[in-house]
Amino acid sequence: MQDTLRRRWRNTLIFALLQLPLVWLIALRYVPYLAIPDDAMGMAYLILTWIGHFGMLVLIAWLPLGLLSLVLKARWLWLPAALLGALGLCALLLDTVVYAQYRFHVNYFMVSLFLNDKNGEIFSFTTSTWLVVTGCVLVALALEGWLAQRVISGGRGRRLPVGAACGVVLLTLVGSHALHIVADARYMRSVTQQVGVYPLLFPTTAKDFMADHGWLDPRAARAAKANIEAQQAQNLDWPKNPLSCQPDDAANVMVVLIDSWRADEYGPQNTPNLYAALNENGRRYLNHYSGGNATRNGAMSLFYGLTGNYYAYLDDTQTPPLLITQLQEQDYSLGIFSSASLSSVGFDRTIFSSVESLRMDTQGDSPATRDRQMTEDWIHWLDRQERQDATPWFGMLFYDAPHGYDVPADADQPFQPSVQDMDYLELGPDTDPVPYFNRHRNAVHYDDELLGRVIDDLKAKGEWDETLLVVTSDHGQSFNDFDKNYWGHNGHFASPQTRVPMLVNGPGVASGEVPGMTSHLDVAPMLMRHALGCSNPLSDYAMGKDLLKPGIDHPWVQSSSYIDYGIIEPNRITVVDGTGQWEIVDRQLDPIEDAEFSPAVFDAMQWFRKFYR
Repeated sequence: MQDTLRRRWRNTLIFALLQLPLVWLIALRYVPYLAIPDDAMGMAYLILTWIGHFGMLVLIAWLPLGLLSLVLKARWLWLPAALLGALGLCALLLDTVVYAQYRFHVNYFMVSLFLNDKNGEIFSFTTSTWLVVTGCVLVALALEGWLAQRVISGGRGRRLPVGAACGVVLLTLVGSHALHIVADARYMRSVTQQVGVYPLLFPTTAKDFMADHGWLDPRAARAAKANIEAQQAQNLDWPKNPLSCQPDDAANVMVVLIDSWRADEYGPQNTPNLYAALNENGRRYLNHYSGGNATRNGAMSLFYGLTGNYYAYLDDTQTPPLLITQLQEQDYSLGIFSSASLSSVGFDRTIFSSVESLRMDTQGDSPATRDRQMTEDWIHWLDRQERQDATPWFGMLFYDAPHGYDVPADADQPFQPSVQDMDYLELGPDTDPVPYFNRHRNAVHYDDELLGRVIDDLKAKGEWDETLLVVTSDHGQSFNDFDKNYWGHNGHFASPQTRVPMLVNGPGVASGEVPGMTSHLDVAPMLMRHALGCSNPLSDYAMGKDLLKPGIDHPWVQSSSYIDYGIIEPNRITVVDGTGQWEIVDRQLDPIEDAEFSPAVFDAMQWFRKFYR
């Protein structure tokens, strides 16, 4: 039988496709963490993804063999094929073990932790475990070697329909992604909740595209799926025990978020209305950190009291926070107002997924215009509550002008010099940050004027002293603070992007300043304990502490971006990116040479899996 390149390609491809049954067999270990669907669409997605996605991974793994076929004859090609096949199977088996423990897949950071885990704090293996691992590796090598010699060197299986098999894999892969597009747009939990289980799966979405073309009504789709009872996803042990909540005297609850508001943008000059109302009578936290350097993660940490590694699963399963569902169960009227669209950051399918009649956006052609309109709408909504004597109520106001660097021409602009138009293309390492920072501070000042109206209205209606108020931000904003050309947010985990103002006022809140390190993760447990009367231990439902606890001071806090996360300590930050690469930097983002993992890193890894089954 002639040893041609075409035959080598065909034989190695057959060898790769014969891995699929083995891959599927090992992948069965993911099944305990896969919410098995009970409807036709969910089951169709499961079947298509099981065939198409794992088939795609096998075909991708074949590519190195395809390249080696250019230089190696068949009598030698079997050896790298066997090694590659054994390595792939062992890697998948290892990933199933890691996923079972931590609910995320193997990456470089996990390998680094394993190599640095000298005391067995994260990974502790008995002698029998090592023997099993060694046996699995030897069995995999023997099996792959036998199969590679018969298929690649011996030419067995040449009658198999390789082209048809590859076609089936590609068709099921396309079908899987197409089905997810529809399911995601229609908030079909039976499909979306499966996504996180599969390694290296990046599902396709097109909800905005479908809405723009009139193929979908997002409001109707999400309203049909909103369900206050659907608050516990299958793989979450959250809460660990049923909540026991009996408020003595139900207070109103109000959360105000100013997008991208930095910790150093609070004070008598920048926010005079907030300062006048809250600085003496309220409680101010001087060293407070958001759970994210971007909107999605920062707000998620505040409302759920969970770290960012839970976000993807909460989003896939459309699991609302216990804080919101408990407010609903206690018959709070919900006044949820956001300047920017709630669907643009996924709040419609996470934080407020249990709210049926959700106001998704605010009318207006600019962030500042929408902020003003949102303030008016809020005041009118509260008027209706007063007329109906509907108490208690929950309010959320999410301002957006600083995020858009938007200041009306007729607004007071005390910070000068200030740019009048924001052009991100002009920003660079040599750009003077002051005019841009001033523009941002003027936008914060504008929103403070609007909040002055909100505060005055609460006082006029007699609601001020009956409302537990939280004023903070979703994340901060960089202005090339450390001369490293960082602008905006979602870029690092140092103070400019993660440290934010935190002000609390209301019944039972002692005034004063809190110097200790605190986190957005402390907000939900505070509200559930002091406003909603939840008597459970905080460990039942939150990863933070009670923000009103005297002497609160975390030794470290955690913050996430869309794909990365950081463990923030007083003198350093351990940063892990989406691929598992990691580095340890100081608080000015300079690398710390030869730094080893601190105990906080090992504590965080145990902490991350707290509420997974």
